[in-house]
Amino acid sequence: MFKFLFILINILIFTGCSLKPEIAYNNSIIPPKFKDAVDKNTKVEYIQPKWEDFVKNDKLKKLIKLALENNRDLKIAILNIESARATYKIEKSKYFPSIDAKANNTNSRNITSNNNTEISRTYSSKFGASYELDLFGKIRNSNDFALQSYLATKYATTATKISLISEVINSWNTLCANIEQLKILEKSIENLTLSYELTQKKFDMGIALIDDALSAKTSLKEAEVSLLNQKTIIEKNKNTLELLVATTIPKNLIPTGFEENEKSLMLIRPGISSKVLFSRPDIIQAEYNLKAKNANIGVARAAFFPSISLTADYGLASNSLSSLFNGNSHTVWSFIPSINLPIFKGGENMANLDYAKAQQKIALAQYEKTIQSAFKDVSDALSERSNITKQLKAQKDLVNTAKKSYDISLNSYKYGLGNYLNVLISQKKFFDSKRALIDTELSELINRVNLYTSLGGNEKID
Repeated sequence: MFKFLFILINILIFTGCSLKPEIAYNNSIIPPKFKDAVDKNTKVEYIQPKWEDFVKNDKLKKLIKLALENNRDLKIAILNIESARATYKIEKSKYFPSIDAKANNTNSRNITSNNNTEISRTYSSKFGASYELDLFGKIRNSNDFALQSYLATKYATTATKISLISEVINSWNTLCANIEQLKILEKSIENLTLSYELTQKKFDMGIALIDDALSAKTSLKEAEVSLLNQKTIIEKNKNTLELLVATTIPKNLIPTGFEENEKSLMLIRPGISSKVLFSRPDIIQAEYNLKAKNANIGVARAAFFPSISLTADYGLASNSLSSLFNGNSHTVWSFIPSINLPIFKGGENMANLDYAKAQQKIALAQYEKTIQSAFKDVSDALSERSNITKQLKAQKDLVNTAKKSYDISLNSYKYGLGNYLNVLISQKKFFDSKRALIDTELSELINRVNLYTSLGGNEKID
């Protein structure tokens, strides 16, 4: 008996050897620094803000909170976490023995030796336990697979949250920009109306050609059509924003123009090291997916080896129910170890192992691709950042120059020193340059959002 217990204890001590392979990471897939990162000598450190710090506009903050509370994609992602967590708990429970209680009542009628019959009753109450020895790590690797899958799902949800925040910010900024474009069109129509009235008066007085009058009216009508199209675009922007927020947006949260949003976002200045990428949730998710696939190889390898299960029962038995729990009952027990040795399965185990290895290689390639894509995202954002300030300054200079040209041509026409064609050309250049400036300012804000998302944000999902 003691010899058996000694063997059993040694089996339990050495249970859990893992057949899971080591992952061979390729550290050369990512350059050590970004192309247009901040220079080392500037001593600017990378700050990874939370979205509450990244966003400076109070209206936008309230909209993001509404989106985080109501957006259906984020809710589904959070429910996926709960599902993965439950799966992990199921696998984790296999580490422990399964214990149950049984109660039996057996009635039988038998023929005795003198050819009579008698009825016998047997009552029993037992506690049973069953446990599989994890000699080759099958249970451990199955549990590891569930754990890594759960963690991957958790970081996938974090990525969904960051993506939602970014989409709300970009939709808000686009709406602001389009409202500002609408204001420019309205101002353009106001000026074109005045020009049309002036040209019409000159035509009525015989000092302007019919071509000038028709050109003025055509330009006015074109601007009115553009105004209607712009209003449609704004309504579509609002619909997109409401879809992200997943509720009706209160009127006090609708932006009134672009000026209130010019300094609504923090400018993130990343350091020179590309190691910041490893804080991105999609990269962490890909790494956990890789670890899960790697654990599956251990499960597939364990299928080639025998599995040992231990089943034991202990309880009481008696001929009457009243004596089951007193001194007239008898102790009953059983201990049944069993072994299952795979011999021939038509190549199923080998095929499962080959499949697990192939899945691990796919996950490794996906992990490396995710890192490379992240590096490209940051490099693109930094490249755009290096020129966006110069573009803004050049565009503002262009607006000022175009306005001076328009004012000169308009005043010259009023006093009969120029033709109306010059007025139309200079006016179009002026308003087009103002609209281009709004687009450039929008691009600058989108670039800030791209830096925030490409560098990983700073969000967590519990």
